[in-house]
Amino acid sequence: MLDKAVAAALSSLLLLGAAAAHADGAQVAELVPVNPPTMYYPAPSSGPAPAPRTVAPSAPSAPAAADPTEKTGPAELEDGWEGGPSRDRDGKFAYCAIEGRFDTGHVLMIARNVKGEVNLGMGIPGAELPGGEQWKVKVVVDGKLTRERRALAPKPDMLVIPNGKDEELYTALMNGKEVVFASDADRMSFALKGTKKVLTDLKTCVDKAGAVPPIDTRTKKVATRPDELPEGLADLLKAAGVRDVKRVSLENVPKGERPADMAWRIGPIVGGIRERMVEEGSKLEDLSAGYVDAMKKRCEGGTPTASLSAVEDLPGLMLRTGSVDCALKEGKMHVSLTFFLSPGRLFTILFHEAQEADIGLADKVRDNLAEVLRRLAVNPPSAQPSSGQSPAAPVPAQTGKP
Repeated sequence: MLDKAVAAALSSLLLLGAAAAHADGAQVAELVPVNPPTMYYPAPSSGPAPAPRTVAPSAPSAPAAADPTEKTGPAELEDGWEGGPSRDRDGKFAYCAIEGRFDTGHVLMIARNVKGEVNLGMGIPGAELPGGEQWKVKVVVDGKLTRERRALAPKPDMLVIPNGKDEELYTALMNGKEVVFASDADRMSFALKGTKKVLTDLKTCVDKAGAVPPIDTRTKKVATRPDELPEGLADLLKAAGVRDVKRVSLENVPKGERPADMAWRIGPIVGGIRERMVEEGSKLEDLSAGYVDAMKKRCEGGTPTASLSAVEDLPGLMLRTGSVDCALKEGKMHVSLTFFLSPGRLFTILFHEAQEADIGLADKVRDNLAEVLRRLAVNPPSAQPSSGQSPAAPVPAQTGKP
């Protein structure tokens, strides 16, 4: 299922001293109607889908007067590139990918696997592309190198262009100034800024089977201070009635051994989040069960027990909650779990770990988070990011399993 590093080690965060003090002062409000977070915690760049998207917004039905201020050149990169490795459902390295957001709202993505095969793509906010179809697309770099490909739409707002192994195209993207995606109906161009470095890093990421630091050339970071949580995650916890959240640094823990992508403390309990892109067709039932099994194996010298609820098939979101206990001579360790899977194949785990005296508090946080996610799934907010923050779409309100 998932690799061992994915499973949060029971008591590992507590042993790091994350919750050594503050046995009092934890505040978890009763769940009351509040403004939901404007976005979900954005997907880590280490796992964008290997195939990106592509089509420009549809043209207006009637010609419009020329706007002297209208942008006519290629779309410009807003603030650098981000990305890294992705693994399959068995925890094995699969590919590396990067993505960059442009001033037109589009997202350009490039993925490379161990065979040297490259997928290009573009995300188009608001597009409704039919699945199961293919489109003829030309990929042109600097007006010199041209490739005729077929694009497909794995998601309504995403086009993917498989290119196979094409080092000439890859080199052109590294050294070029502009790439154009053109079909019979649409044309979109992107300025290739910073691609020489980032595509070199992408190839290194593949050559080293993902054993590299995250790729990130952005200047604007999600969290502005080391004690801050990213805004979307902070809003999600706030909407669940959680107060006095303190971020926990994991800088001294080797990256391959970290039990979470990010961690925090709420009084006596420690929370964390892990997010990964998973393979097409992955089921939340299997993903969550595999995670729980891995956690139970970490209960060394104790007796592990686990409980999982039924999977909830919500509009655009699969949700499941549960818990794992490890009964030790020193007392019981308890981890409350919230799992959800988005239509974009982003598997998210929120956990809150507590000692026996604070099990009720950890479960309360879990249940409040689950209720907020249910409300968001049914009534998704319009994703209007705050100033200076790159937009991250909420879970789309789509019916059916991802």
